[in-house]
Amino acid sequence: MQSAAGDEFRDLLILVRQSGLLAKQPAYYSRKMLLNLVLLVSAFLLIRSFHNPWAELCNAAFLAFVFAQLGFIVHDAGHQEIFKGPAGNEVIGLIHSNLLLGFSYSWWLRKHNLHHCSPNHITADPDVDILPFAFTKEQAATKHGLARLSVRYQHFCFFPLSLLEAFVLKVDSVRFLMRNRVAHPVIEVSFLILHACWFLGLLYLLLGWPHAILFFLAQQAFLGLYLTLIFAPNHQGMPLLQGTTAVNFLREQVLTSRNIKNHPGIDYCTGGLTCQIEHHLFPTMATNKLRDVQKIVRSYCASHGLPYHETSLVQSFREVYQDLRKNSLIVSSGLDGNTVTDRRDL
Repeated sequence: MQSAAGDEFRDLLILVRQSGLLAKQPAYYSRKMLLNLVLLVSAFLLIRSFHNPWAELCNAAFLAFVFAQLGFIVHDAGHQEIFKGPAGNEVIGLIHSNLLLGFSYSWWLRKHNLHHCSPNHITADPDVDILPFAFTKEQAATKHGLARLSVRYQHFCFFPLSLLEAFVLKVDSVRFLMRNRVAHPVIEVSFLILHACWFLGLLYLLLGWPHAILFFLAQQAFLGLYLTLIFAPNHQGMPLLQGTTAVNFLREQVLTSRNIKNHPGIDYCTGGLTCQIEHHLFPTMATNKLRDVQKIVRSYCASHGLPYHETSLVQSFREVYQDLRKNSLIVSSGLDGNTVTDRRDL
């Protein structure tokens, strides 16, 4: 059984390698990073030019959008998508994550790699272990106090609470650096300090302290909401897994992921993560090639009787809400939660 499971992905990998879509795309990433630089400079020029409250709120939302675009570079560098060797990707990742965004690159890399190794696994995927939410009956049983109250109304609380996500990520990354050995501790800590200096200092020069603090809080809140809107549709509401051994890589990655239908604007705003199935199967593939490889993957899944879930962005949010609402009933009425599939049964 394990041999046949391995053969499934091996045959798909051969097809993709023959297509040439795994080749690195330095020109694409050069253009993307240049555009991000233009957007970043433009955001601060807008902050300098407009000072009424509504304009500042819009500018905070726009800068959150720019920060998310910078975050997509961190994501792709962490997956070794930009350069062939690890050194170049690490440099780009550290600069974008620690220096520009204020998050620890090594912390994010460890967290995200665990997710990719075990997507939607109830104990191994850190993205399924979120304090204010529950996705199974067993998780709900461990919630107490405010967390249990949050679970009861999680279909209403999920997106409002995401306004705190960016702050939580900053705290988690600092705690990680304090408790764990990393490859470049001096660089990581120095870049985080430099980030605080240039970002808060620039806001102070442009807005003054009271407005700078309010702007920072609003911008980080918008960033947390934006990131949640991007990442939630990728796996939320898809099958949950358990078990200690991954038997079928192809089926595990495909069945736990959701794709969003092709739309150039949505693809850009989500960093190409709308092709979540293909990204999980080929995490080192450059983002701009995911729509091309989708044709191969979708056809291959159909020929092997493997369900391939792709829907509109609006429907994906509807499915996320329905899943959260269903699991909120675990607390309020004692019903069973999501069905959890053993990896050996895939």
